[in-house]
Amino acid sequence: MFKDKVALHQYVLLGVMGFLILLKILTGNFIFGIELLWWLFGAIIGFLFVFSDRFVYSFLMKPEEALGKRLKDLFGEKKFAEGLITLLNERHEQKELVMRSFLFLIVWLIMALLTVTSVSSPFARGFMLGIGIHLVFDLIFDYFWNHDRFDLWFWQIKREVGSEEKRWFVILVPIIFGLLAINF
Repeated sequence: MFKDKVALHQYVLLGVMGFLILLKILTGNFIFGIELLWWLFGAIIGFLFVFSDRFVYSFLMKPEEALGKRLKDLFGEKKFAEGLITLLNERHEQKELVMRSFLFLIVWLIMALLTVTSVSSPFARGFMLGIGIHLVFDLIFDYFWNHDRFDLWFWQIKREVGSEEKRWFVILVPIIFGLLAINF
């Protein structure tokens, strides 16, 4: 259905950031300055940071798999662009991604709450926001359009998670994210 999920990621990132800026303008809390640029830069870096779990999987968790060996060869030969393309094209082979998991998302929600209430750095706030945008987008996308990948969000849980529990998780996480996002 969605052939270019990477492009869809970009639209979501820009859409959420644009919405949050528009919300700040409408509420009278918008200040244009260097802090805004740091916040935007942090959000972009945070969003891209989530892709790093694919490197962790291929190079640290499962280096003996064919994808890990192929990537090691490509990066060893300094074929970085080809390695990144391979990493994105073969993403369906990576099953147990650390950041795309129930437990990581719970930890992120706690860290996001602490960031919203205690951190004044615009880059750090943007970084946490970017991570959240990416994770929540992937969670919702997987729930509706990639059911096999959605079940892998619960790979760390040692019991069978029921469909009702999963549905409530998908309902509550975006609501909590939305409440936190308007404060980033």
